[in-house]
Amino acid sequence: MKRNIFILSMLLVAVLCGSAKDNPRVFINPGHGGHDSNDRPTPFYLWTVGDTVCYYESDSNLATGSALKRYLEEKGYEVGTTRVGNTSDDDLDLYEIVALAANSGADLFFAVHSNATGIPTRLNYTLSLYRGYNGEPVVEGSDSIARAVKKHLHANQTTVWTHSPKDWGDWSFYRNWGYKTGLGVLRYNKLPGMLCEGSFFDYVPERCRKLNTDFCHLEGWNQSLAIDEYFGRGNKGKTGVVAGLVRHQCERTDTTYKAFEKDLLQPANKMTVTLLNAKGRTVGQYRIDNLNNGFYWFEGLKPGRYRVRVEGADAESVVEVRANESTYCNFEIGALVR
Repeated sequence: MKRNIFILSMLLVAVLCGSAKDNPRVFINPGHGGHDSNDRPTPFYLWTVGDTVCYYESDSNLATGSALKRYLEEKGYEVGTTRVGNTSDDDLDLYEIVALAANSGADLFFAVHSNATGIPTRLNYTLSLYRGYNGEPVVEGSDSIARAVKKHLHANQTTVWTHSPKDWGDWSFYRNWGYKTGLGVLRYNKLPGMLCEGSFFDYVPERCRKLNTDFCHLEGWNQSLAIDEYFGRGNKGKTGVVAGLVRHQCERTDTTYKAFEKDLLQPANKMTVTLLNAKGRTVGQYRIDNLNNGFYWFEGLKPGRYRVRVEGADAESVVEVRANESTYCNFEIGALVR
């Protein structure tokens, strides 16, 4: 009953807004929903199995998709979505997702997901998938948005990428699935669009980051920049963001999993990062969580010069914020005292 009411309400919104043409419309599908078996729950590796801190793809997909919706709306887009909650009723069937997108009057379909190898090999890269063969999208423009997403997500310096990003046609990427099979959510979709596998959550350091809702918001922000590029609307955003990682100059305290490059260093926990404007006034503070990711960020910043300071450490840096862009500032501070 709840699902039917939600679908009817979405279709009603589509009818009421059907004549508006002033701004581009984007329809977002945050994948999965409901903490069900297809959600691939993964315990936080430092805690016991069954602990309440557990990674669910549906959680990070919703956090990313909701942030993307908010940022696009702030920049004048009209945005629809398949879900705003995370229950089993929110995990819609593929035909329902396609029907909602088709009836929304959207100019672009955007599915938000995360990836996993399911095998001991650990990878971390962005995968942008569209319907068709490589370079031969079924719906014109789908390869263009995939390339833009690949570029803007790979520019994220608050993660470690183990491989180059990919933008593929799903018939080419999943060629073993059968002739022109591809992804179900794209199979009957007639809109320009794609499915974004933002990163790999079974790469443990990335999962620690994706447990931080603000890290998911950064992904949504970068996706919004890609959509701006696709529609030629890069001048609509008036603010920027600053994001970074704080790491100790020592190896991780837990080495029972694979890590690469800077992810071999121990992330800072429970430290405060302060943002100061050009006049030296504090404009924001961020308390890093205790989930071994070291992530911090500040959003909604007016363009200009700022200083980023890690409190309790001899670490400070000057950054330049630009409108509708991402600015990154990572720190390596003194070794962790054990």
